Amino acid sequence: MAETNRPLEERTAMRPEDYRVMFEVEDEHWWFVGRRKIVFSQIARLLGMRLSKGGEPAEILDIGCGTGATLDALQNFGRAQGIDLSFLPLTFSRRRGHQRVICASATALPLADQTFDLVTALDVIEHIDDDLAGLREICRVLKPGAPAVFFVPAFMALWGPSDVQLGHFRRYRQASFRAVIEQAGLRVEKISYANTGLFVPIWLGRRIMTILGQTEAAELRMNHPWINRLLARIFGAEAGWLLDHRLPFGVSILCVARRPVE
Repeated sequence: MAETNRPLEERTAMRPEDYRVMFEVEDEHWWFVGRRKIVFSQIARLLGMRLSKGGEPAEILDIGCGTGATLDALQNFGRAQGIDLSFLPLTFSRRRGHQRVICASATALPLADQTFDLVTALDVIEHIDDDLAGLREICRVLKPGAPAVFFVPAFMALWGPSDVQLGHFRRYRQASFRAVIEQAGLRVEKISYANTGLFVPIWLGRRIMTILGQTEAAELRMNHPWINRLLARIFGAEAGWLLDHRLPFGVSILCVARRPVE
């Protein structure tokens, strides 16, 4: 099961300022650029055949859509809509032109059973206290045989000020995430650690931040152009490898799971 090695009172929701910064940087910040390259390589494989056959556009749900950059990319694969627990990030999504966004909890989706051809939850499940309930809702709204793509933070050893600031309840190990996915009724098709290349620098950086007593995460503001390009290239370079292989450790976990065909 999930790891919850910290008291509840330490867990905080994202602040309004965090959403503003995310909206300003997520199109070019190395973390979002690298993650999109990895995730959308997977989605292109999952939905590419459907698109090439000229079928109906896929119905796609992005849980925790935030300020909308992932919805921008998902529109290339079908009709995308998003949900988020807070109204504030949805105002930024609407500024991007996304009107199919609703404020709702991931543990009580106001959506019909078996509606979606794809669900994405990118750095979202760790924000849900009852992660099993959220994953069961994802299973419920997926069509039989349809996939979900997850990206979650890995290893409590990497816990740092950003986890507290962003409102995380846990970081996962691969086995613990697989267990809760399967308990929710989904079948794991692929699971691997990701962002292996930056594991050591991030681990060192977060240890230093903790030792220095920094409570504010500055990671989203680490946005110097040449650093961005370098880190995005290192992170995104794993995209091709992860299509058919796994990595033994990393900052995150990538998982593709499906609702079984009943």
